[in-house]
Amino acid sequence: MKVALILPKGIFSSRNNELENFWKESKEMITYRHLWSGFSPALLVVAALLPTDCQITLIDENFEDIDFEERYDLVGITAMTQRANRAYQIADEFRKKGTKVILGGIHPTILPEEAKQHADAVLIGEAEEIFSNFIRDFLKNSIKSFYKTSQPVDITRSPLPRYDLLKPENYNMIWIQTTRGCPIDCEFCAASKVYGLKFRHKAVGQVIKEVSLVKRIWNNALIGFSDDNMFINRKYAKEMLEELAHLNIRWITQTDISIAGDKRFLRLLRKSGCMMLFIGFESLSENTLKSVDTHGWKSKFLPEYKFLIREIQSYGIGVMGAFIVGFDNDDVSVFDKIADFVLENNLYGAQVTILTPLPGTRLRVRLERENRLLTTGWDNYTFLDVNFKPAKMSINELLNGLIETYKKIYNKEVHIKKAKYFKSIFTRLMVKKDTGEIHIVI
Repeated sequence: MKVALILPKGIFSSRNNELENFWKESKEMITYRHLWSGFSPALLVVAALLPTDCQITLIDENFEDIDFEERYDLVGITAMTQRANRAYQIADEFRKKGTKVILGGIHPTILPEEAKQHADAVLIGEAEEIFSNFIRDFLKNSIKSFYKTSQPVDITRSPLPRYDLLKPENYNMIWIQTTRGCPIDCEFCAASKVYGLKFRHKAVGQVIKEVSLVKRIWNNALIGFSDDNMFINRKYAKEMLEELAHLNIRWITQTDISIAGDKRFLRLLRKSGCMMLFIGFESLSENTLKSVDTHGWKSKFLPEYKFLIREIQSYGIGVMGAFIVGFDNDDVSVFDKIADFVLENNLYGAQVTILTPLPGTRLRVRLERENRLLTTGWDNYTFLDVNFKPAKMSINELLNGLIETYKKIYNKEVHIKKAKYFKSIFTRLMVKKDTGEIHIVI
């Protein structure tokens, strides 16, 4: 059986040309662009679930064109919301030629009826539980329209992703998933709708096996753990960090700010090769943070943001802060507040995006109820476009403010200042050359 698994080309921004050009041309944003490259592990898991005698072609449209004249028995396409329309175009083109097409991923999971208009079958939820049922039906030529996960998957039984199918020359960043589920349940996030609120994790040995495979293929790759919040289970995380420390790797991940209060954990992070943490600060407004999640988790850390950032970075671990603009409490002053915060705290970097009413989120339900949604199309759901009516500023003010914020935090002067700051930190880090162990001196 001949199978193609396709990652559609990422859509950057359909309207915000000035920001797009800045991102592409700014030398100071090279590191940022590098960090968010790479291939989602989801299709690699699907590849591992296919019968062993399948001839699998992995196509990343960010690096290669799709040959629609090539004949496949089955085409599988994954889609996040900003890639949904492109995924549908690809699916339609193959189906015109009589090829069977399946769609999966977050967007089809949230909107399966929409996705079904462009596919022979839609996989709803996590593939591990349902893909074998689909393949069985496919081989009998009796596929159903929908295959739905009935319960959260036990990911300790998830197969080893097929990293061997990737073209090594295309990727310097390799993504690995170790956990699923997040209990924080932010208003703007759809992940909990797909993966649930319960935190689940792979076995430590399972993760080490994946990392070891990646290291054999890419000797010096930067590994990105793609988990929404990797360290919710601190005991499990510590066990894993102890094992990662033996592998001599460099890696980054996403977590929350609470880890800054655990010095032993920060030492373990550094020892295991952690280079950077992506942390969702979201907003600098207490009222906004209280409205973001139902538990008030984020707002309680706001008064300590500055201290906690300094604590993490003192261990030589950069903090990439994530901020969202366009909340109902935001007026035009929000842009300077974020830029000043990033600069004053010497953040390693910052991602600033526009509040985006993704399907499946409580945010979208609320804005729809308030008659504030501007479009139902998906091409401009890039997190850099405006898809709703802001409460305290105009659409142009929101777009222009975003551009100016990026210009303030990514320029030569800031780059030099930040380099000096981190150099001063690393002068307090002594490397024991005979073992390669890093000892923190504070």
